[in-house]
Amino acid sequence: MIKKWSKTAMAVLLIAAVLAGCSTKNKTTGDTSGKATNKPAKEVTLTFWHHYSSASPEEKTLTDTIIPKFEAENPGIKVKAVAFPWDELHKKLQIGGSSGDLPDVARLDIIWVPEFAAQGLLQPLNGFSDFNEVSAALLAGPVSTGKVGDTYYGLPLNTNTKVLFWNKEMFNASGIDKAPETTDEFFTDLDKIKTKYGKVWGYGEPALQGWNILPWIWSNGGDVLSPDFKTADGYLNSQASVDIMTKLQAAAKKGLISGFKPGDVPVTEGHAKNSYAMMAEGPWAYAQFDSQFPEFATASASFPKGSAGSIQVLGGEDLGIFTKDKQEEAWKFVKFMTEEFSQVEMGKVGQIPVNVKAGENEEIKKIAYYAPFLEQLKTAKARPPVAKWPQIDVVLSDTTAAIMLTGGDVKTELDKAVAKIDALLKP
Repeated sequence: MIKKWSKTAMAVLLIAAVLAGCSTKNKTTGDTSGKATNKPAKEVTLTFWHHYSSASPEEKTLTDTIIPKFEAENPGIKVKAVAFPWDELHKKLQIGGSSGDLPDVARLDIIWVPEFAAQGLLQPLNGFSDFNEVSAALLAGPVSTGKVGDTYYGLPLNTNTKVLFWNKEMFNASGIDKAPETTDEFFTDLDKIKTKYGKVWGYGEPALQGWNILPWIWSNGGDVLSPDFKTADGYLNSQASVDIMTKLQAAAKKGLISGFKPGDVPVTEGHAKNSYAMMAEGPWAYAQFDSQFPEFATASASFPKGSAGSIQVLGGEDLGIFTKDKQEEAWKFVKFMTEEFSQVEMGKVGQIPVNVKAGENEEIKKIAYYAPFLEQLKTAKARPPVAKWPQIDVVLSDTTAAIMLTGGDVKTELDKAVAKIDALLKP
């Protein structure tokens, strides 16, 4: 009797084990047909808001190359990329902070990170177990842009600055054989170009925000805020700031500078079509020239030196995570965007890599036009890392518009701006 019971019990156990295995396999894959599949247990869609330019190959590279590879390597995670113009994205994120309509991940201008971190919208990144390992593979300077206090809220995606682009054809026709090395040469060249061409502009500036105006102020020895970021008084309205803004105002009055008014010829297009002899732009301009104006002979040089040197603005973007529910999936995407493959692909269309290995990649090293930007980055300066910077930037833009468009007294307008900025900086 004992022997017979053991055989029966063994058969029952074997059948139960087989049935349990089938049941477990079907449950894991979500398949009710009885056949095993590779389909993941759940699918997650990440919404990614960005401001990659559709005028260059950036957006196409993202949607046609990078995202498909990420999805192939991460079954069950889909990425829905949504593009916005730079300023519209900022506004949409601000509104979303109140309404709750936010993306899972966003490409952020580095200067937005303190703002959204202060509002409690960004998720800390240094809580992820491999954060130190991931960030160690990136350039230290750009990594620092994501840090607010002791917490990292952003991971660098790309870095950049601007250099001076000059139209050789227009310069040569005006009797000038090289780009201006100093601000004095710059303003002299503007007059020569106007004398030769009449109905064109020596310099095109697409906007009047800090990104556009601060390089002139910094290079001339001025600043927007004190070193401790507590006041603008004595800095934005200093004699150095007044002097350079007065020169820019005079040039605008004479019709030597344009591009920032509604209806003006777009600056990059106008530079290629002989409307603007000079402009200051980033590496993405080369991608636009290659795709839209392949016959244009591009030339670049360092930004004109003032009394303090050639100081351009440090730019770049960080990736920030907004979602609380899909953090692991979002972190996988953020990491992928900073890995060598993605960085090289974006590097080929004008986005300077922050991944160290990508910077050493042979395909990136072959991009000769990166050289002047890498040189300019040595003296580039970051905008003040304060949470109220977006509001300060609006004050700067409005003030510069009053100076450049309506002919307001420079010192008076800068004094008014100082009062507004100092009010914003109060605790």
